Amino acid sequence: MVVVEACRKQKKQLSDRTGLDESEGETDDEDSDDEAEAITSGDEDTVKFDDIDEHARLAPHLTTQAEPVQYQLVIPTFGRWRPVQAMSGKRKFAGNDTPFILAHTLRFLSRQQIPKSRVTLFVANEDELSHYKQALHGSDWATVRIRISELGNAASRNRIMRSFPKNTYIVSVDDDVERIVWKIREGMTHHCLRSIPPGAFEKLIFDAYKKMRANKAFLWGLSTSQNARHMRTYGMSVRCGLVNGYLNGFINRPNCPELFRTLADATEDSEFSARHFAKDGVILRYRMYAGITSPYLNRGGLQSKFEVAGEVITAAQRSCERKQEERRGAAALHDLFPKLIGPPKQRRDKKTMEVNFLGPCLSNKKRIAPQLLEQDKIRYQQRNPKVPGCQAFHLYEGYKRARTVAGAARLGARPIDFAHDYNWGFLRVVGLASAKWDVEVETGVMLGPQRTPKSHKQFVKVRIREMSLGHLGLDVPKSDIERLKCRCPALCFVDDKQWAAEDGPLASVRLVALRSILRFVETGLLRYERKHAWLVYDALKVCGRVDMARKVKSLEALPAAAKTSTSVQKHLRAPCTSSPAKLPKKTNDKNGANNPYKLRGRKSGKSASLKLALRGRKPIRSYNAQRKQTTRMAPTIHTNYVEENLVKAPH
Repeated sequence: MVVVEACRKQKKQLSDRTGLDESEGETDDEDSDDEAEAITSGDEDTVKFDDIDEHARLAPHLTTQAEPVQYQLVIPTFGRWRPVQAMSGKRKFAGNDTPFILAHTLRFLSRQQIPKSRVTLFVANEDELSHYKQALHGSDWATVRIRISELGNAASRNRIMRSFPKNTYIVSVDDDVERIVWKIREGMTHHCLRSIPPGAFEKLIFDAYKKMRANKAFLWGLSTSQNARHMRTYGMSVRCGLVNGYLNGFINRPNCPELFRTLADATEDSEFSARHFAKDGVILRYRMYAGITSPYLNRGGLQSKFEVAGEVITAAQRSCERKQEERRGAAALHDLFPKLIGPPKQRRDKKTMEVNFLGPCLSNKKRIAPQLLEQDKIRYQQRNPKVPGCQAFHLYEGYKRARTVAGAARLGARPIDFAHDYNWGFLRVVGLASAKWDVEVETGVMLGPQRTPKSHKQFVKVRIREMSLGHLGLDVPKSDIERLKCRCPALCFVDDKQWAAEDGPLASVRLVALRSILRFVETGLLRYERKHAWLVYDALKVCGRVDMARKVKSLEALPAAAKTSTSVQKHLRAPCTSSPAKLPKKTNDKNGANNPYKLRGRKSGKSASLKLALRGRKPIRSYNAQRKQTTRMAPTIHTNYVEENLVKAPH
């Protein structure tokens, strides 16, 4: 922290002396300023073996056994033939008249010993072609191949795809790449990053081709973040995500129109990534490497699209215009690939893309918080998946031994920890507790325990609505699943693997409704909170129990009717009552002494009812009519609600 604060003070002093605008002095990477470069520029190539993490020692450029392959390296470029001091606000380029592209990408390729015969520059038009030839004249790259492409980021890259035959291995590098860094040890600052040594880039190209063939992939890239905190010392991601356009490699397929970019220039790399994942189901990204670029800071390239000729604007103004186009492109990508990309998500940092890729556990652009109860039984993955050294890592070490939700909370688990661990599969729910209830519907038949066939499999993964795409599912006991199949005819032929599918039978059922359904098939008592009646209704329909769903729907209106009719009290009783109230038994006493339904002192029947009606009194129905009415009533409801004109039974 002392070093970081010292660097910040030095940066502020230099800014005050040079008079640079703060927005122009910022960079997209954390270690390309003068003070950070002083740390890494001296011994960035000669790294001591003891300083390298054991996982980092397995980096591909150190251990790969991939055979050399033929490839073409392309550089789409626009306006970067101008002097670097006019195109970049970085202090290290002040007073430097070297052409921008020579000070960035071509310098990087020379250092990595990339053969010039494999490199091709793609420019927008004839004027750009003449400017680049003049800028490169007298340099080592004077004879590099330059071809005319099209104006526009997406159009230029589409033209590149059409310029090479099928199955050509193409490596695309932007014209503002300074270097590739490699994470040599765990940490969150640029001190744990080092530039890859000379010759390592070509080894990485060969290794990526080998891994693409092994994984049946056609696109690879580097880490999407230059921040060491978000990088790893090992591993390769195969999930759906962004493959940055500044450096990637792909096997060309010009005969596949679904791979060509059609949307905004600001999101062309996101679109290219999504189209490849939609077609192949896999893209590769090295998690230990990142390219150092400044796409929002440097002028030229895509930034030229947001400038008017002769107009002087700041980097912040250019970034604002670019961000607006990026949001439009992100919305269009969400409409085009709703299962891969969610709605645009505004970021705190303007340099972060707002295209929101759906990871393995994110079905929309926010975490899905589980509706767990304190008594729910859970199990945590014992191997800590959090970043070592961070607060979440230490908290996880404390609560990973918990067996219930309440126990995990006592051991330090926060609400965000429950949501994160649940979505990413670190937290497994292995037992659902009974939820509180204020309504109980009886079927009239107590089901009791159901014998289930023996199985070596104790749990079945079940997908419900509160679950992201990458979630593996709830661990529901096999006995409950077999009982559910027996009680619900619509589910009797569902295979064990289908329960966890994205379109599984219970994928639209809420967790609170699943608790009630599992309780119902076990005991014959359907208990739920009145506010969740429609969730239970929908769940019963999904399970094929339309009869019970109709009863729940019909009983939902009873509290409102109870305010105008005292007869509803015969349909209601408190949840603690074990059986419904018994009706008075019919008596054979003709005089009606023991018959509460017998009209005393006058005749019963139609004539008596007519006389009472004429006097403004309500007629009393005969015993048989009352008995018939009561036997036709709906299933018994238990409620804790005290409504008007309802009798509250004692607990």
